[in-house]
Amino acid sequence: MIRKYQQRAEQDVSGFKSPADDYLEGRLNIVDRLVIDPECTFYFQMDSNSMKTYGLRSGDLLIIDRSMKAVKGAIVVAYVNGAFHCRSYETENGRPFLKGDTDRIETTDGEVLQIWGVVTAICRNTLPSQLRKGDYERVCTL
Repeated sequence: MIRKYQQRAEQDVSGFKSPADDYLEGRLNIVDRLVIDPECTFYFQMDSNSMKTYGLRSGDLLIIDRSMKAVKGAIVVAYVNGAFHCRSYETENGRPFLKGDTDRIETTDGEVLQIWGVVTAICRNTLPSQLRKGDYERVCTL
């Protein structure tokens, strides 16, 4: 779950400003960092370890941008044979295929490899199971 940061209106203060104001920094808005195009951004949760060598583990939250075009080496979510797959997009002799840790997904003639979106970032809950309680149980999960 990603919470949206609420923008606050800035107030102009008349009179003497605090000298400490020079050291104030803006708050980090994680959505601004992770989501470039909100209309084309979707979230999936990884449900296997088929991309472990690429740094993706089961349970990771994938941030996917559908407006991006896949290039060789990009991690993508593709729709193949009635199922979504998260794999590395590769090409060989001009033919695209998907590569995971132990498998390779190719389409035969007549089948279409539909790239659903490009994975732009991952979010992982690093808490040990003892601390995953209450609201913290849902950190980086859908």
